[in-house]
Amino acid sequence: MNSQIAHTPLGPIEYTLLGSGPVVLVCHGTSSNCFATAGSEPFVAAGLSVLTPSRPGYGRTPLEAGRTAAQAAGALVALLDSLEMQTCSVVAISGGGPTGIALAAGFPERVQRLVLAEAVSRPEERPNEPAYKSQSAFYGPMHSLMWGMLGLMSRLSPRAMARQTLVIFSTHDPDDGLSRLSKEDVAGICRFYQGRSSRQGALNDGTHTVGADLLEKVRQPTLVVHSREDNSVPFTHAEWSLAHIPQAELCEAGLTGHFYWVGPEFPRISQRMTAFLQGT
Repeated sequence: MNSQIAHTPLGPIEYTLLGSGPVVLVCHGTSSNCFATAGSEPFVAAGLSVLTPSRPGYGRTPLEAGRTAAQAAGALVALLDSLEMQTCSVVAISGGGPTGIALAAGFPERVQRLVLAEAVSRPEERPNEPAYKSQSAFYGPMHSLMWGMLGLMSRLSPRAMARQTLVIFSTHDPDDGLSRLSKEDVAGICRFYQGRSSRQGALNDGTHTVGADLLEKVRQPTLVVHSREDNSVPFTHAEWSLAHIPQAELCEAGLTGHFYWVGPEFPRISQRMTAFLQGT
């Protein structure tokens, strides 16, 4: 899969586009870019197209295209304009949550539906969360070296990498969790570490804000996909979204925690997400 560059008034924006049909714009998470299409296959199979931009600071999209969540949302609208796409639904994942929320709240005429998947919706509270210090340290000066080592480990010892991922990203017992993963699930986890990460993008994500007032401006139907066992973005973010977005409903993810797109619950989750995006 190759990426393309759209030259917009706000600068170049890298993106990939899969499938054809009504547009689903994916706001990828931290440590990802436009090639992070895991979990999107069911959307394409259902006749939707999946547009995944590299958010500002990731891939070949410069940070200057949109440092704040609101500015990043404006850059994504510029991308839609460049591609002559009038409307879309948005799937905002993990650290892409603030950008997806800003897009839905700020451009209601362009966004039909919103999915918040293990998404950060209360970034102001992140410093108070148990895993915050270790997450911040991961994006320190040695990030590139550590990311390379994780990629190597994912190739040399896939099951060990999958188990360690469960230790970090889920509160579920890692040995029980690993026993429930298929070979394809393990491969899916390992592919995550074989992509590219951006320290610049991650550090900038840490400056994004949302606020209850912005959530209350999201008037679109919203599906909150979140696991109570997410050890990276706690379930309190889902509760905050559900409390402040008027038309929000919950789809609980499961034992894989933050990595909702793998594991035995994903077929159920993907069916719910696909039906929601189709408006059925």
